[in-house]
Amino acid sequence: MREHEVPTHVQAEDKALLWFTFPQIVAVVATCAVAYGVYRYFPFGPSGLKLGIAIFMGITGIAMTVGKVGGRGLPLVAADLLKFYVGARRYAGSPAELVVSEPPPQPESKPDPLRLLAKQAASGVGKVVKGARRRCRRPFRPHSWFGKGRRRKDRVSRRLRPQESKQDTSPRLARGRLWGRFLAVAALGLLAAALPPGSALADNPYGDAWRLGEAYFEPPDPVPGRRIYVERLAVSGDTAVVTLRAAHDLDLKVRVFGGRSGETLKMGVNAGLTTGESRSFNLPLDGTPSFTFSWRDALGRSGAASVKSHQIPYPLPSAHGELCDLELTSLEWMPGRIAGVISSECITETRHEEDLPVYGGHFSQSVPALLDASVTGIAGTAGVMWGSHRATATFVPDGETSFALPVSNRRADHGLEIAADLAATLNVPRPPALETTHHPARTDVYTRRVRCSCGQSTRVKTVRVYVHHPEHVRAEENQRGPVTRTRAEVISFQPALGLGADAPYQALYVPPPKLPPPKAEQTRVGGSNWWSWLWRRD
Repeated sequence: MREHEVPTHVQAEDKALLWFTFPQIVAVVATCAVAYGVYRYFPFGPSGLKLGIAIFMGITGIAMTVGKVGGRGLPLVAADLLKFYVGARRYAGSPAELVVSEPPPQPESKPDPLRLLAKQAASGVGKVVKGARRRCRRPFRPHSWFGKGRRRKDRVSRRLRPQESKQDTSPRLARGRLWGRFLAVAALGLLAAALPPGSALADNPYGDAWRLGEAYFEPPDPVPGRRIYVERLAVSGDTAVVTLRAAHDLDLKVRVFGGRSGETLKMGVNAGLTTGESRSFNLPLDGTPSFTFSWRDALGRSGAASVKSHQIPYPLPSAHGELCDLELTSLEWMPGRIAGVISSECITETRHEEDLPVYGGHFSQSVPALLDASVTGIAGTAGVMWGSHRATATFVPDGETSFALPVSNRRADHGLEIAADLAATLNVPRPPALETTHHPARTDVYTRRVRCSCGQSTRVKTVRVYVHHPEHVRAEENQRGPVTRTRAEVISFQPALGLGADAPYQALYVPPPKLPPPKAEQTRVGGSNWWSWLWRRD
């Protein structure tokens, strides 16, 4: 069996049959099958029409499979043509977007005409020397024309070349040709010296302008500075109100992202703002929210700013305590101030635990008891802290407590901490208490006069009764009035809220446009006479 080694480094397709590859064979077979199916099962028309359609489809499919234009398959060429004729034919953007990242190389300055003439003369002499060497002649060396060495070498060369004709070996003819070339070069040098000096190159009227195609333009210098500022961020429930202020004329696009991963687009708004204009947007909040504000200003530049999830206080927290349940219903940031509202729902009845004395007097005893109590009043303060700034507000039970925290007007990100220090007054009714009294042992003597009748006579007799009382303790029930108790509690919002503040607004300063470069003017160097130029050279 014959062995063939196929090199693996050659980027060529394997030919399975003649010049067809495996994919081409499959495509041709499929095309022929479809053409036969059309001829065999076409629903209407004469057999000639069916045969023509089948042949057309077969030839077209085989041509599309095998044919190539410039080494590329016909499907790729057809796709490129379709994209060219159907796609966009005009660029709709600004010229600034087409600027390349690096400036093109500076054009080389044209050399002086005298240098060009000298270069051409030197190239002519070089060609003469090369031609003489190719024809076995002596090169152009004027310093070796005189002396015996030249005549001796010429005789030796004539003896070694007997096959050359007299015309080629004649020293007069060779010397005449060399003198002719020398005179030609000398004339060319005199002509170059007699010509006036060249003109200086024209100044580039475009300076550092770049070239795009055949049009010259100077790209505008970038104007540093911010274009958009967040002037207000208010969160209430599942809605955020964001107020933006533009520092320049721009087209604004607002995008709201949320969801579990924070990458789901929830809302999009497009608007146009002028310099100094403010506009508020109601944006929904869901999952892990974030806002993106992309812009394109009137200078042709674009950019974006974002408010991330850790800078948005969502969801607004709530806290549960024994006295009150607190909920932050709204939170608002403005330049120099943070404001919010805390809604509270407090209890009216509770249970108070204390050591209750049940016996008093001679014998006393206290037991832990859980007593029903009524809340007569709740007072306290709500403290707010953001960074190094602190503020307090009077707490309003069963209502809304509004607070305002003055902050510095600068860009910062801090955690907002809110804590309520409450004190409740309780009215605790107490049950009756038993008052115990100790009685020691004693004997009481009671005297009684007793009259007794014995027959006809009546007799009075004194009788003494002795009553002995052992030692004992007696208890009496005494009613007790209610007592007033105070209960303190501190309720804080956990986890801490994240809130970001933007920098103060500052209008964008656009420098005045640059003056157009002056037109190029041809400036002649030196005088108009060649001898004056020679004099300056010395």
